[in-house]
Amino acid sequence: MKAQLEETTAMIDRHRLNALREDIGEEDFADVVCLFIGEIGEKLTQLQAAPQGATADDFHFLRGSAVNLGLTAFAEACTGAEGACRAGQPPDVAGVARAFAAAMAALAPDLPDVAALADFASAA
Repeated sequence: MKAQLEETTAMIDRHRLNALREDIGEEDFADVVCLFIGEIGEKLTQLQAAPQGATADDFHFLRGSAVNLGLTAFAEACTGAEGACRAGQPPDVAGVARAFAAAMAALAPDLPDVAALADFASAA
């Protein structure tokens, strides 16, 4: 159990997530997080449908959203994919999608409504 908690902690920067909650207020927090998650899900759906069209800018966008939400491991996956694109290599779109799914699973205990939205977005 301890190893799982440490792994989850490494995936999510809860300090950043809580800072966002404090910055925007509890009342608007879920709406803002849902907006970010929805945009991430939409972009990932597009990238999975046409991975050959993926650009560094796509992953830069995803990374920015991930950093704002404290999704550390997902941000790292996006950084790797962005770097691959810049180097002329194919990005690991599937790996980025897996990192997003893992981040949503790690967030689920804290934000069950957001996790449900992510399930919906990934099923689309």
